[in-house]
Amino acid sequence: MTADPDPSDEHWREEIFNRMNKASFVLDRIESDEPYPVEPDSDLAGDREQVPDLWVDTLAARRLKVAVDYLAGVRDLVGGGTHFYAPFALLRAVLESSATAVWLLEPSDRKIRLQRLVGLHIDDTNNKKAVQFMLPEEFRDLFDHEPGIRKMVTDSGSSRGKCKFPDYTSVLKRIDDLPDEAGSMLLAWRVCSGFSHGLSWATTGLMPELNREQLGTTVHRVETSANYQLVSSMVATAVRTIERADCLFKVRQTARPHEIKFNFTRG
Repeated sequence: MTADPDPSDEHWREEIFNRMNKASFVLDRIESDEPYPVEPDSDLAGDREQVPDLWVDTLAARRLKVAVDYLAGVRDLVGGGTHFYAPFALLRAVLESSATAVWLLEPSDRKIRLQRLVGLHIDDTNNKKAVQFMLPEEFRDLFDHEPGIRKMVTDSGSSRGKCKFPDYTSVLKRIDDLPDEAGSMLLAWRVCSGFSHGLSWATTGLMPELNREQLGTTVHRVETSANYQLVSSMVATAVRTIERADCLFKVRQTARPHEIKFNFTRG
């Protein structure tokens, strides 16, 4: 059996680009002017009709556009130089945005889709309020979202307490399609978060080490190299999440009755 190349080997950079290229048709679609036209009598058309002031497809497509832009940033970093930690911070953002799109589109029950939609909007406006209070008064946006939110909650047919965006840990747990495997979405997000926050278990424990030298009882010196094998694995999970959202869009945007089944193949 042939051993894998070293984690810093150029082979892994090529793997990163190959994995992105396999999903290029999805990325091209998401970056187009109208990536997912909603057909009459489709699930998304029904969602629009029930909550006309806030659309599932708009929020989900926006999250995917953000994910794709961050993924392009990973490509540029990997192709433009050697970066030990920065790709993981961008991949964390890719996973959060694409996972939110999946979370919005996945439920077959319209009531749950609309609860998530309105909950995400409420969370968005709450974060906006927090930012506004930190600005000088003359720069604040005084628009009152509350009347619109109350209408959206009523239109959704659920109570406000049911309309919540939990947190990314809960979202990733709920939609993780490979929870006990190396390709787990939650695992990838935790790894990328570890790098983003500069945690030792990630920034030292997951980086290849060379020429370790003990200098004292608790002090050592070591050379490290970039772990592009790990970046490649995280890219595979991030791209799979984007592709999964794309498959869900196809199911939700197509007029019913249709024979389209969610048949996502994980490769």
